[in-house]
Amino acid sequence: MESILFLNDFFNHSSDGMLLLDPQLSALQANTAFYQLTGFKDHITPGTRFDTIFAINKDVFNHSTIVKHLQNNHVWQKAFSYENGQGETKELNVTILPLPDTANGSPGSVAIFKYYGLTTTFSDQSSTGNFDILTGLPGATIFYDRVEQALSVSRRTKQSIALLLVDLDRFAMINDGLGREYGDEVLREIAGRIKSSLRESDSAARITGDNFCLLIKVTADDHSALVAEKILKSINQPLSVGDGQVVITASIGITTAGGKNDTAELLIEHCESALHHAKKQGGNCFHFYADALNKTAKKRLELEHNLRRALEKEEFVLFYQPKVNINSGAVVGMEALIRWIHPEQGMIPPFQFIPVAEETGMIIDIGTWVLHEACRQNKQWQNEGLSKVPVAVNVSPRQFQLTTFGDEVYRAIEHSGIAPEYLELEITESMLMSNIDQTIDKLKSLTNIGLTLAIDDFGTGYSNLSYLTRFPVSTLKIDRAFIKDVEHDENIAALTRSIISMSRSLNMKIVAEGAEVKEHIDFLKEQKCNTVQGFYYSKPLPADEFAKLLKQGIRL
Repeated sequence: MESILFLNDFFNHSSDGMLLLDPQLSALQANTAFYQLTGFKDHITPGTRFDTIFAINKDVFNHSTIVKHLQNNHVWQKAFSYENGQGETKELNVTILPLPDTANGSPGSVAIFKYYGLTTTFSDQSSTGNFDILTGLPGATIFYDRVEQALSVSRRTKQSIALLLVDLDRFAMINDGLGREYGDEVLREIAGRIKSSLRESDSAARITGDNFCLLIKVTADDHSALVAEKILKSINQPLSVGDGQVVITASIGITTAGGKNDTAELLIEHCESALHHAKKQGGNCFHFYADALNKTAKKRLELEHNLRRALEKEEFVLFYQPKVNINSGAVVGMEALIRWIHPEQGMIPPFQFIPVAEETGMIIDIGTWVLHEACRQNKQWQNEGLSKVPVAVNVSPRQFQLTTFGDEVYRAIEHSGIAPEYLELEITESMLMSNIDQTIDKLKSLTNIGLTLAIDDFGTGYSNLSYLTRFPVSTLKIDRAFIKDVEHDENIAALTRSIISMSRSLNMKIVAEGAEVKEHIDFLKEQKCNTVQGFYYSKPLPADEFAKLLKQGIRL
């Protein structure tokens, strides 16, 4: 009886057709998915022998051969075609597995049915296209089929259906922080909560990773919203993991079928569009699909796709903006700034693609390329006899967090042949305030190579001066927000004076970004800020134009 109890749980969840058989291959019980897959309208009579159910050639299902396979504890498998009595021809795969505990009328085997040609391939979530082993929910393949069937019924009966795509917020933190075992425990619990929030007539599936998709019948416009709220509240309840508790939130994208050309793939795409918008709102909420949202989401997906190919196709280039001595006009440094020149769309500004690169993790590969290219180009200019000045490279938080970041910096220096003092890394204040002792060790290992460090956009982050003295940073870069209004905003001017005065007292160099007009220059000169970067002297230039500037100098 233990096998029956165990299999009953799967009968209620499995999207594979399942038929329990006694040791003599007579039917005991079939699950709902069996009738959906086979198309049989009449229930199988218990005791009906397996080889007679499908009314096909006895050579296909040889009773004695199958029994012998199972008695030897072997698995029997076959692909076959049949007519189901409803005028439909079906093609299925059947796999019959022997089961233990065959006494007292309990099953001797289970026959599992799949569509013909459907292979069982495991993903990293331990799920098949049909059935998710981890959560007991259907997988993507059978869910899509159920949606298509529901759409067909909906067109005939005018019964509305809705799809909800559920994504757990920041689930990666569970896996990374607690481990995959606890992550799996969380997914099992969440799957149970989702299922308990639905009616028996509704369907839930685990699509990938921490994504769940729900198919519900709706009788009013706000029905799907009520279901979404119920699910969010259920998921948001404290969850015991190991010896502690965690609280999980989720985001939900919702779409309602309404067009005659709706398909499962199209509805899922609409859900993804709505889900992306819910994520942008901070998560722990739901959002409905709208055409405008879909266009935005499609543009973003297209951007992400093109971004992945941009490195491979060498579409990125570096521009350089000079850092200028405010008194002499000499170029004393430069900042490498990435630009994306798309073959069809032309120049794509960094503010459009850098956030996507950060979000997807592509910023790591992009940042590595920038680091190597900036060192290579600077060394080439030095070999050509141009002025030797350091090049500054921006470091993203995701780059900096890598344990191998220091090794990558060393490789860039070694491969280019540049002296380390001609490389400066620009980091942000927020990057310094996490794991401070560990961060200090990492920064010291970088400065030990011989390069210098600058804090970029100073004044916009935490500005914790007590910590600032502990970091091996030699330069502060005043954010442009403190420069653009100094000529007519006394509060801004006072703050900028304080930053400049503080940096001098700490024996730090200071660079003012965003100097665009003569009034900015006059103010900075008065405050004895000696290094300036901004449009007043030069906009960022492509490499060939910057080489001319290095050769000719700044014309004051």
